[in-house]
Amino acid sequence: MSFKQRFKQLKTDWRNARLRWCKTWLDRAPAAAPAPNPHNLRAILFLRQDGKIGDYIVSSFAFREIKKANPAIKIGVVCSAKNRQLFENNPHIDALHEVRPKSTLSYYQVGKSLAGQYDAVIDPTLSLRPRDLLLLRTLNAKYYVGLNKADYRLFTHNIQNSQQHFADVYAQALRLLGFDRINTQPELPESPASEAAVQDFLQQNGLQNYIALNFFGAANSRRFGLDAIARALTAFQAAFPAQKFILLTYPEITPSLATLCQQHPNATLYPHTQTIHDSIALIRHAQAVLTPDTAIIHIAAALDKPIIGLYRQDAQNYANWHPQSDQAQIIWFQQHIQEITPTQMIAALRNIIPTPQKAALPLCPNL
Repeated sequence: MSFKQRFKQLKTDWRNARLRWCKTWLDRAPAAAPAPNPHNLRAILFLRQDGKIGDYIVSSFAFREIKKANPAIKIGVVCSAKNRQLFENNPHIDALHEVRPKSTLSYYQVGKSLAGQYDAVIDPTLSLRPRDLLLLRTLNAKYYVGLNKADYRLFTHNIQNSQQHFADVYAQALRLLGFDRINTQPELPESPASEAAVQDFLQQNGLQNYIALNFFGAANSRRFGLDAIARALTAFQAAFPAQKFILLTYPEITPSLATLCQQHPNATLYPHTQTIHDSIALIRHAQAVLTPDTAIIHIAAALDKPIIGLYRQDAQNYANWHPQSDQAQIIWFQQHIQEITPTQMIAALRNIIPTPQKAALPLCPNL
């Protein structure tokens, strides 16, 4: 075992030991309460402080469905400064409560400030850290809904099947709280300003019927290097000389991708990309999407776009985050995404990009 692996194992062992101690101190069952339903719930809190964009997309329906059943129910979200912008314009969310990541004190202070204000708490995470358990306990709710939390007394309702899509996890959480007839169609975050700016960019550059390409996932193992991206763009240009591609980007990588686009005339990017709202607008007008990032995959699925998803062979991850679309093709890799070759991606693109029809030869008149 390498030093790095040994150190990682020590950190895991220490975290588990602290969690066992916290369970002894904090894991207490709430007082008995009547079965929850949309008419006896005053307020529901979602714990999303660690949630990323993909988490928000697949769970966005939950806020709408609660309000549909009873508009008087208050919906709150515990978030972080990093993901706050995903929630703050959602018309169904009434309150945001921001915690500082990795700050046990912040978790405790937020929990105490909200104690007793929410009847139900939904926490869909697969594992808990000590600060998560401290936050949950200090909220002093009547009902706690968790995923694979049968060994916790604090959780009054448990979702046992972790081998399901996270959209289904949220739907089941609502059912456990008494909601029914749940529509899981997601709602994308909206930004009229981003939509208008992207439309202007596309019109000014005559871009339509383009393929949106994203070469970056959250983990390093799901991120192509610039050399690999250059090879892919060269191969795409040779295979599809008439096809336009737009590279999805983010501010830190935009200058490097812009340089690649200068070297590949059938590729471009939106240079003013700042947030996910810009990428949503680009995907909305795209012909199809190729990406390893599950947030982009779920956005494309919500917009009913053909998808080429690049996934690591991880059964748990795929069960939780697979495309909810019948227009998805999957390309698998084992350890690192650069195992996927341009040839594999071109084969998938051929199923999307129309093959140019050869012009028919004129008929020779009878002599």
